[in-house]
Amino acid sequence: MQESKSIKVMFFDARDTLGEVDRPGHLVPYRPSTEKLLLGVQALGLKMGVITNLPGDVTSDQGKDMVVSAVLSEDGASHQSNTIGKYIDRNNVITNHEAGFDKPDPRIYRFAAERLGVAPEECIFLGENLIEVLGAKSAGMQTQLKPCPPGREFLPAVQPQIGKSATDSGRAFEAFFEHEHLLGERIFAGGQKIADHLKTLRQGDPIPANVRTAMGFFVYLIDNFADQVHLKAEEAVIPIAVTRGMDPRHGQWVFDQHDQARAYFRAVDIAWRRIENGDPDDRWYAIADFWRTTEAFVALFEHHAVRENDELYPELGSYFSETDDTLVINLISHIGPPDITPFVAMVEAMETALAPAKVA
Repeated sequence: MQESKSIKVMFFDARDTLGEVDRPGHLVPYRPSTEKLLLGVQALGLKMGVITNLPGDVTSDQGKDMVVSAVLSEDGASHQSNTIGKYIDRNNVITNHEAGFDKPDPRIYRFAAERLGVAPEECIFLGENLIEVLGAKSAGMQTQLKPCPPGREFLPAVQPQIGKSATDSGRAFEAFFEHEHLLGERIFAGGQKIADHLKTLRQGDPIPANVRTAMGFFVYLIDNFADQVHLKAEEAVIPIAVTRGMDPRHGQWVFDQHDQARAYFRAVDIAWRRIENGDPDDRWYAIADFWRTTEAFVALFEHHAVRENDELYPELGSYFSETDDTLVINLISHIGPPDITPFVAMVEAMETALAPAKVA
């Protein structure tokens, strides 16, 4: 039997493993779990690299820069940013463009191992995508499937403040909510594009098939992610800060705007039902109600999310100790489903349906 070789290199996937790509060529790391993961691997004495698939409109150089420049934390004294590049050398970021193969093709993993001067058997690949993990295994690497969303495996430990500023409490719960806002922003953008398409229709025109598909995903997301996961989690946190001394009036606007959003969600649900099941004479008016209500929701929540990021979360965090922060993170991890991956996939499906090539 062949003797197994010791591990010398750990390769990571980038998107949904180290962080979220909120726009082409820009990675927002998971905080604080990504830095804790990299610190842990560094303590093991392993060299680190990244193997990533990039879209056609993002070059290899842009992809490498995206990874190594992603900000993990800020030094409280010097205010210097700690980036992924502190742990992973730019030359160790391997892209599909330079390899000539996309994951899960085993050849990209072998290319990466050769680039770092090791055998595939001396590498371990860590990612959230099962197919890509299996591709690495077939190339001869050891593998580890990482939870997505990640970070819950780090949350029971007390987290110190990271990057405290006038608009950031530095608390872990704030980073958690702001990552959910990134997904929310994509939902807002999809809703606005749907409204823009619907406004171009004339009475009697059918809704294009792909716009209808996007509308279905949008309705599902506002009912099952925006409300059930995100809004309820925020509403569970505010009373904890009030218990610690925050004036409850400072959080009332959040509850009020959440209730307003739920009224919009209900109106969109009814308009969607009328479009799907109503009589032909009513459908035109239902379409108008759908896009008008969607625009009202988007306008409210684009402002709402910014105010939460810059005003609410820092104030909440100012009342929390590190132990409170850990308690809050543990609390919100039990609200909604344990894994939001299906909702991420739905957002991507909505965006694909609304891509310029899909909708004339």
